[in-house]
Amino acid sequence: MTPRTALVLSADSVIQDTVMESVEPIEDLHVISCRCLPEVHDRLHAEDVALVLLHLAEDADESANDLARFVSAKSATHHCVVMSDQYHDQQAVRFLRLGAADYFGLPMDRGRLNYLLDALTVRARSGKPRPVEHAGLMSGQDLSNLVLDPDMGEMREQVRRVVGQETTILFTGETGTGKTRLARMIHELSPRRDQPFLVVDCGALSASLIESEMFGHVKGAFTGADRERQGKFAAAGTGTLLLDEVNSLPPALQSKLLRAVDDRVFEPVGSNKVLPLKARLIVASNKSLDQEVQEGRFRADLYYRLNVVGFFLTPLRERRAAIPLLANRFLAEFVGRNCSEVVRIHPDAMRMLKDYSWPGNIRELRNVVERAVSLCPGKEILVADLPEAVRTLKIVSAPLRPSVRVGASVNGTRPTSLHQSREEVEILRITEALEKHGNNRLRAAAELGISRMALYKKLHKYGLMGTG
Repeated sequence: MTPRTALVLSADSVIQDTVMESVEPIEDLHVISCRCLPEVHDRLHAEDVALVLLHLAEDADESANDLARFVSAKSATHHCVVMSDQYHDQQAVRFLRLGAADYFGLPMDRGRLNYLLDALTVRARSGKPRPVEHAGLMSGQDLSNLVLDPDMGEMREQVRRVVGQETTILFTGETGTGKTRLARMIHELSPRRDQPFLVVDCGALSASLIESEMFGHVKGAFTGADRERQGKFAAAGTGTLLLDEVNSLPPALQSKLLRAVDDRVFEPVGSNKVLPLKARLIVASNKSLDQEVQEGRFRADLYYRLNVVGFFLTPLRERRAAIPLLANRFLAEFVGRNCSEVVRIHPDAMRMLKDYSWPGNIRELRNVVERAVSLCPGKEILVADLPEAVRTLKIVSAPLRPSVRVGASVNGTRPTSLHQSREEVEILRITEALEKHGNNRLRAAAELGISRMALYKKLHKYGLMGTG
């Protein structure tokens, strides 16, 4: 087996010697001492590096954060261990959130270091990913970095609480806000993590195929069913099953899903055999299910059964503070995957990312960063490396208050119908509520007596998404 490398970044000869003594007994691993960050980056590209041990001096700058993020993003078997001259709680949390395998203060605990080196190098040789019970993950590392932002701490804490439970979870939010990613994280942090995580895309299949996709079918159940097929309800076993765009299910299937959720059993198409549903259910919808119920497109009893614990994922344009966090996370991911020399996003480019409206939400941001990393000719992503749509789109940041009075339309003419009059009254009330509450859409929706999702739909309908 080709030996792998452990890099030690420290100017302290005592620390270097201590680490070398601990690494020496480990088979197929040799240690190289580095004295500066550029040397570490060169080694990362040239060597088969399993570990980076980073000695953090008191005057450490942002480059140390970038290194920890870069190493953790390279692959599941690359690890960064941070050693600090003095232990700081906030610094420890920051590095764990960046993906560091561990953080500890000096003087060095040799027993802890030996155990850590042994555990990480065994995992690296076996090709197994970092354990999901890692303290960084359990403290909310990926939940905050990939989906949520610091202002959504209450939701993050609620998600963390339900991770180990059997409760059905409902995620609602626009396409691309991270519902599937969050569902997968919940699975990976749960006791079911060693079992399958399967997704049924309810919106991508026709009504005739979705039932077979969910429940399976027996041979001869319908034309073309020339053999038995196992559905995902059975294939998921005791793992986790995500029903994405559940709002797209036709009424007949909503009834069958209700039985499966209530009685924890289902029947394959064309069969009288009842099979147990053992998987945990997570459902996602890109439309407000309570609104779908009000408009008669979704069963109320099924909605109440699915909405045991419900979370609304806010569009990315409504939480711009999360954009730099997400962009840097994606940067580290694609730099590691592509062995790129890019190290940062220029502040001007980052400001442009923050100003963009992100109609595709987190998914679009991820694609933009991937494109920029792929095309960037230097070590810094500049404005010119961003897509034209991001560079040129004008964003309205000030409240938009149409000059509307009851009885007059937006274009100045009188309304031609009661329906048009009602819409214009709605526009007036919505803009007044948003202005009153400083563009806080949650409070505005509460004053208007509608859900936040219903308010978003109306803002889209009336072309008011620039408001706020």
